[in-house]
Amino acid sequence: MNDDVKELPISDVYKFSTELVEKGYTPYAIAAMFTMVALQIYKTSMSTEEYNLMVDMISNNRDRVPTLPTDAIGSLH
Repeated sequence: MNDDVKELPISDVYKFSTELVEKGYTPYAIAAMFTMVALQIYKTSMSTEEYNLMVDMISNNRDRVPTLPTDAIGSLH
């Protein structure tokens, strides 16, 4: 990462997610929104080949994705 780029604290993302749940949005809708935005950013900034390789890598490693600790964002149910 470039030193000039400020990292977004993951705690802010968790907080935003929790606020959306408190407003009545489902965890699945929130996750879908984040995923859609992320994929749009990747697709816009990568070549078609890079994007397809990344999406394939995500799919091929789906069993390696850990769950979040429940205290990180509160109850999402």
